This record gives sequence, C-alpha cells and structure tokens, in this order.
Amino acid sequence: MARETHRGLLLIGGLKLLKALSLFMVGVGLLSLIHRDAAEVVRHWVGLFRLDVHAHLIERLLGKLAGINPHALRRLGMGTLLYSLVFAIEGVGLLFEKIWAEYMTVTVTISFLPIEVFELIAHPSALKACVTLLNLVVVIYLVSEIRRRRTIDHLRAETHAMH
Repeated sequence: MARETHRGLLLIGGLKLLKALSLFMVGVGLLSLIHRDAAEVVRHWVGLFRLDVHAHLIERLLGKLAGINPHALRRLGMGTLLYSLVFAIEGVGLLFEKIWAEYMTVTVTISFLPIEVFELIAHPSALKACVTLLNLVVVIYLVSEIRRRRTIDHLRAETHAMH
C-alpha cells in the first residue's frame, strides 16, 4: 500500500511541477511583451513555427493581445509567476511526501474548482472537462490518503498506549 501511495504522490507532484514550469514560461513570456507590440511578437512566433495565422484560436489570441496595455500585461505576468510558485511548492512538497503539501494541494485545488466548473458551464470543452475531472480526482485521492494516514496513526497510538 505504501508503494502505491508513493507513486500517487510522485505522479501528482510531477504534474504540479509540469504546471509550474508551463506557467513560469507563460509568465516570463507575458512580462517580456511589456512595452512591445504583443500581437506582432505572437505573429513572429506563429510564423516561426509555421502555424496557420488564420486559425480560430490564433485569431482570438491576436485580437486579445492587440488591446492589452503594459500595466495589464505586468499584472497578468506577475500573477502567472505567482501561480507558478504555488504549483512548484506543491510539487516539491508532494515529491518529498510532506503532509503539509498534501493539505496545501487539497486546499489550492479545491479553491480553483468553482472557477473551473463555472468556466466549464459557460464555455464547455472536452479539455476543460478533463482538467476539472483530473483536479477532482486529485482532491479525492489526497483526502483519502490523509484519512488513511490518520487512521494508521490513531491505531499506532492506541497500540502504543496498550503496551
């Protein structure tokens, strides 16, 4: 059973670190766009990767970037870096099997679920449904691990008290 717990925590910790790395790159990218023509920078990268400039998602991104001001970019970039830090702390704590990291991950993940559900209802997509479901599974798993460990600790304390 301990081996399964270890693998579960490693998997969740790895996913949290992957999220942290992704958000870190996005945050740095956003901050690098301050005082530059963000839409033009994205057009350059789209051309570099030979993506379809007329693709629906790219057109929406370019439209949103065209009207964004430096102050909003800075706030968005700093907020993204802050979330990156939170996910990194969760990930490292889970990889080292720290109990506080399990509680932190449950708390942070639960705090995002209402927003995810709202977004899923307002703008449904398979990706949003999968992310919401994955986060719900992570919460259920970690809560069950916390309860399991409490039960084991309680039984050990009772056994110790009897001797």
